[in-house]
This record gives sequence, C-alpha cells and structure tokens, in this order.
Amino acid sequence: MGDVKQSRRERAQETRQRMVAAAYRRFTEEGYAATPMEAIARDAGVAVQTLYFTFRTKGELLQAAYEFAVEGTDRVPPHLSEWWRGAEEATDVETAVRMFVDGTMTVFERAAPLVWVVLGDENARKSYEYNEGLRRAGYERAIAFLSAKHPLREGLSSTRARDVLLVVLGPQLYSQFTRDLGWTPEEVAGWMTSAVLEQLFGVSSG
Repeated sequence: MGDVKQSRRERAQETRQRMVAAAYRRFTEEGYAATPMEAIARDAGVAVQTLYFTFRTKGELLQAAYEFAVEGTDRVPPHLSEWWRGAEEATDVETAVRMFVDGTMTVFERAAPLVWVVLGDENARKSYEYNEGLRRAGYERAIAFLSAKHPLREGLSSTRARDVLLVVLGPQLYSQFTRDLGWTPEEVAGWMTSAVLEQLFGVSSG
C-alpha cells in the first residue's frame, strides 16, 4: 500500500511539474495575459479541469512558474543554495561578490525572461510585487554578510546599498544586456561584479 501511495504522489508531482513547466514556457513566450489556461493544459497533456484543480487560479499558476524559475528543477531557494553558502563563507569581499553574482546569474537565466514579460502586465502585478519583495529581503541578507567582510562606502547606508544591489544585480538589467544588447551571461557577470564592488564597497575589481 505504501508503494502505491508513493507512486501516486510521484505521478501527481510529475504532472504538477509538467504543468508548471508548460506555464513557464507559455508565459515567457507569449506573456501572462495573452496565455489562456487551455493552452497550458494542452501543452502539459492534461485536462483544463486538472490544471484548475491543482492551481485554483491563473495567478497561483504564475506564482508556481516564478518559483520554478527562481529555484530550478531541484527546488532549492537561492539562500539555501551552495553558491549562496559559498559567498557567505568566503573570507574576502571580492571573492564573495563574485560568487554571489555568478550564482545569481544561474537564477536570472531562468527568471529574467519571465520577469521581462510580466513587468508591464497589470494582471500580473500582484505576483511581480510579491516576488520582488522576496528579492529585496534576500538582498538585505546579502548586504549584511557582505558588509561584514568589508565596510560599505562612506556615507552609504545598508538600505541604500540594498537598493543599489537591486538595480545593478537585477533581472531587468540582465535582460537588457543579454536580450537587447547581445552580451553573453559571462560578460554581464563580469560587469555586475565590478559594479557591485565599486558602487557598494569602493573596491576596484582586478
């Protein structure tokens, strides 16, 4: 009986993941408002009733797509990831910032396309603002451990430092560089690392 229950749970989880992946693809390619639930259900190979049973509203499905984009298939939040832990444990701020930026790039590769298409969609505003709140909270934690390794620039408060980090190390800027200007993720990571070190700590990256 236990194996049967486990198998059912696994099948349900696989179906859920398939629906979320289908929603993520549709939302990033066509936008949130323009994507009907029927199209997502069709892509996922399920009945639209199954989609609504699992995610009661389109907004809940968008949130699941956000979580998929940020956490990846392993479903590990950034602050629990190896790269975040490595940045926390680094002994100097340059290494810590470089590891933090590189790790964030792996998140942006998935999340930035979704953020880009929902950014101006009023129907998706609630979900966007909620997830931006999570990013603000995460960056506050990052400023705390980074500034413990090297003092912030004179006159720069931790709140202003967080604000600078939100903009400089943000999915919108990542999308502009990679999508509109043709930069590679590696080039963006290098620029963002240098910008964070200079703007937050007055450190020139070698």
